[in-house]
Amino acid sequence: MAEKPDEKKRVTMTPIGKLQREAEKRNESLEGGMLWRALDFLLYLVLIVLIMFSIRTVLIDPVRVDGKSMLDTLVDGEIMLVDRTAYTFKTPARGDIVLCYYPDEYYETQGLQYATRVKRVIAVGGDTIETIDGEVYVNGEKIDESYLSPDRIGGQYVRAQKIPEGCVYVMGDNRSVSRDSRYETVGPIPLFRVVGKVRLVLFPFENAHLI
Repeated sequence: MAEKPDEKKRVTMTPIGKLQREAEKRNESLEGGMLWRALDFLLYLVLIVLIMFSIRTVLIDPVRVDGKSMLDTLVDGEIMLVDRTAYTFKTPARGDIVLCYYPDEYYETQGLQYATRVKRVIAVGGDTIETIDGEVYVNGEKIDESYLSPDRIGGQYVRAQKIPEGCVYVMGDNRSVSRDSRYETVGPIPLFRVVGKVRLVLFPFENAHLI
């Protein structure tokens, strides 16, 4: 006896057939979901990397101390954190330790790689600076440099001079070895060449401290 069309339809739509069809749909949905979850995770990682890169290049920059010109405040090899936003709405103040670029001519004449230097701001635009017997005077008054070790005082003589507006006069704390604004090849540093302010020493951790 021939099977009726509606009976054949009932056979193919048995409970087992329905379960199998639902399972196939769930598998298809799961495969698509896994793909999107993987893509979403990848985009999340890219976003994190971009945020970290932005923080490093725009906000806070870890920089390695290179050399002995800032002894004993900063030690060669230490990692310091530089705040690149510190001077967005204000200018450097006397006593600030800053990261800056020297004039282009300095690197060319010295045959050095174009790189930042870390120094202390001693005078700002409009100030008059000079040294007398190794001591630094700003606007006719001897400044307190208690941060200097006794054997770090001295170095290059500074004749009385007025710092141009829009510039800062920088020195290293290890005066006898630091090449800084006291030298004609460096001179006062224009504010646009000041990268940021050193906030703290981060590494090695046992020596971590605020600046």
